[in-house]
Amino acid sequence: MSIQIPKCPFPNPYNHNIGWTPFTFHIDLDIVGHMILDESGTFFKIMLYETLSGDMGYYRGQNQNYPKFKTSWQKQDSPLKKCIAWIAKEEFLDWFQRTPYFTYFANQIEFSYNKNLPEGQGAKFAFDFEAIAQHYGFATNYLDITTKRDIAEFFAYTYWDKENRMYKPIEDFTKFHPVLFSSLGGENIMNPYNKDIRIVGFQPLVRPICQFAMAINLENTNIDYNKEFFKIDLPQEKKRAFEIYDKYEGGKQLFPDDYATQAADMINDKLEYGRNINHDIFLKYCKTFNQNPRDIANRLMSKGYIITNIGIQIKDETIQSMQKHIEEKLVPWINEFVRYTPVYKG
Repeated sequence: MSIQIPKCPFPNPYNHNIGWTPFTFHIDLDIVGHMILDESGTFFKIMLYETLSGDMGYYRGQNQNYPKFKTSWQKQDSPLKKCIAWIAKEEFLDWFQRTPYFTYFANQIEFSYNKNLPEGQGAKFAFDFEAIAQHYGFATNYLDITTKRDIAEFFAYTYWDKENRMYKPIEDFTKFHPVLFSSLGGENIMNPYNKDIRIVGFQPLVRPICQFAMAINLENTNIDYNKEFFKIDLPQEKKRAFEIYDKYEGGKQLFPDDYATQAADMINDKLEYGRNINHDIFLKYCKTFNQNPRDIANRLMSKGYIITNIGIQIKDETIQSMQKHIEEKLVPWINEFVRYTPVYKG
């Protein structure tokens, strides 16, 4: 499999234009992104995004005008659905942690996260497993946002055709109501100390890069993030829906076919069609949520699920292909375009 890294539109972080900011430190003016500071204000981390496109702030697109933001986890409306969704996510993360996309970066000191160092120091990035799972379709408490308006509009003007497994442009606006949310000027979302804001890209997979991905963790927040965004009712026009659909090639530019996509599809098929629940992940669920395994097993079996040892295997040649992609594509890309930067004190 040949997986291409998108042509990077970000400014080169080594071209410095140092200036003073309201947060009483120096920062490169050439670099634009969201800053997350630790409590001492000593370090920040930053996700770069395109500076010349006119996009500022963060965006979210929805094809329905729901009254309140809900994460994919919050949409699981029964304990059993939450159980199945959690098991699916954990099986995907188990697969990910057995791939070189995890093992390579976790064992390289210049990339791996060191909990004894201040946040952002000593690493190009830290793994965010919830973010990785979210971007491959598994239920989490993360709410997707992006730094690109057109990407948000893609999600507003399309819908997922489950039967054909593809995004399609909206044609019948009696069934959909495309809306765009823009954060520009939001007090909390732009606060550099706000830990709810997650910098999803870069993770060592292509999809978050393509989507200029950010997220809001709604798990334990007391902030009403609907109030942080301006809601814009988008024109209900088939022409615009097809324009944005074609711009991203029906989603192919945002959802490249990579190994993680294939693994996610296999896990979802195993659960939906095979009704197979992985035994080890099942026991992990029961331990994590202090549930009686026999009771949960009976509930699952009453819905037609079976608990088996079937897992997602990774072939040796796939491991070698992943490793080649990391060494030839990902590492050079990271070294040139991604960094978490210590603050320059004045």
